[in-house]
Amino acid sequence: MYEIFLDDKSIILTNVRENIENVKYFPLKDISLDTILQELKKEEVSQIYLYHPKEEKLMKKFKQLVPTIKAGGGIVYNSEGKVLLIKRNGKWDLPKGKKEKGENIATCALREVEEETGVKKLLIQRFRMITYHIFKRDKQYFLKETYWYDMTTTYKKKLVPQTEEGIEKVCWKDEATAKELAKSSYKNIQKIFN
Repeated sequence: MYEIFLDDKSIILTNVRENIENVKYFPLKDISLDTILQELKKEEVSQIYLYHPKEEKLMKKFKQLVPTIKAGGGIVYNSEGKVLLIKRNGKWDLPKGKKEKGENIATCALREVEEETGVKKLLIQRFRMITYHIFKRDKQYFLKETYWYDMTTTYKKKLVPQTEEGIEKVCWKDEATAKELAKSSYKNIQKIFN
């Protein structure tokens, strides 16, 4: 099963059909992105389910509907156990960004965290998860597939927000505060902290 976010709504890709009240299933092989967007515009709809019997084909079939952009990001902890947060376009977020051609995804994550925050001496501790969300740019929809890594750093110098990327603020927060701030962030960021 996969969960793809579009604003505060979800698209669930599943290979299991259950009888859940008020849940509509759509066959993944027959649906268009326009139909998905129309369903999600309905006020009473918070999520839709797209069904395909073969689990290994769920994401592959969905990616045929919308161009995919791969990105890498980090959940960075300092030596005091605090989490690195950015504030972008008025919302608390984690540093992440688009993979460049020929770059591997872990290198992308390290580069993006450093560019967006000024933090150096980053070490990847482990791969955490992949999140998916749909966004619109220049009248076209894209699926962003973000690979998240837990990182550590001993960096203690000044944090530098990448203002040309809409980043207003960069700061360290204890984990409890970071989790609390994530509650009013994007759904994919909330998922990382849950």
